[in-house]
Amino acid sequence: MNALKSASVVVCVCCIVCSIIGLISPQGTMRKILNLILGAFLICSMLIPLIGLSATFSKDLFVDNEFDNVDLSSSEQAYEQLVLNQTADNLVNAANDLLLSENIAAQNIEIGIKKSENNSIYISTINIYISDDDKYKTEKIKNIIARNMSKEPVIIINE
Repeated sequence: MNALKSASVVVCVCCIVCSIIGLISPQGTMRKILNLILGAFLICSMLIPLIGLSATFSKDLFVDNEFDNVDLSSSEQAYEQLVLNQTADNLVNAANDLLLSENIAAQNIEIGIKKSENNSIYISTINIYISDDDKYKTEKIKNIIARNMSKEPVIIINE
């Protein structure tokens, strides 16, 4: 609270000083230049206490040592799993959209993804479930998915 008080006092004093200097300055070109300089000085006198105040405020607000000893390996693993799950969901949606664009309705699509040693993600399996009525579209489905996802799917026909 003292920091806010002192910032307010500095700004008020600067405003008064700038007003007095502006009143006693001579008319003409010199006055315009002086007003420009006083305006810049006034802006700086307002910004500097605010910057100092925000730095003090953020230091007071965010100093919390409660989470210093948290094991990050479990949160990193959770994040990696979240990325893998989201990637699989996106790939399933993309495969479904590809098939729907060719008027093929899959009953279910399962895409398995894994992470390699160099932390890249790759598709390990693609399982596409179709109805018995669509079994004649098996080759077309394989071609569409293999061309777009670089992995040949396993087609499972549900009866």
